[in-house]
Amino acid sequence: MNKWTYTTLGKISEIITGPFGSQLHQSDYVEQGIPVVMPQDIDNRKVNYASINYVSNEDAIRLERYKTIINDILYARRGDVEKHAFIKEKDNGVLCGTGCLRVRITTSEVEPEFISFFLNREETRKWLVTHAVGTNMPNLNTDILSDVPIAYPLLEEQRRIVQVLNSLDEKIALNSAVNDNLPHQSLMVA
Repeated sequence: MNKWTYTTLGKISEIITGPFGSQLHQSDYVEQGIPVVMPQDIDNRKVNYASINYVSNEDAIRLERYKTIINDILYARRGDVEKHAFIKEKDNGVLCGTGCLRVRITTSEVEPEFISFFLNREETRKWLVTHAVGTNMPNLNTDILSDVPIAYPLLEEQRRIVQVLNSLDEKIALNSAVNDNLPHQSLMVA
């Protein structure tokens, strides 16, 4: 029998707010260094490095509390509050920036990537939008994110689900790459 556990995100994780503006200034950004993930750098459960900002190693040490590790989840705190990035090996050590929240799973009962996929479900995304505060622009805080309803099966089943969903994501990415290349290929034929 498939037994699922029902809880909230706050009961299985530690959630912190990214640095405030007084801790991280525009003048702290440099050409190269440690990436700082802001809401605009979060795209489809991934960190998008196209226009990411960087801080020096010295500033990264000062902002150590906001450093990510593999399996962390970064949420946009305002605006498009339903999007998040799952930190994979290539993202390890990026900083949670101003305007983001960092979620770190604290229990061995759940596969962090399963939680990321669960958070990406349409129902969960709608829940976040509905519970966000603010009249002009939706905002999340640690309390709201802590209250997100979570359900998960036994660990082995979570791992199987993650494997299937990652396989589907890879196929979608491959199809997108092929589709993006079609205009170029048609020009070569013409």
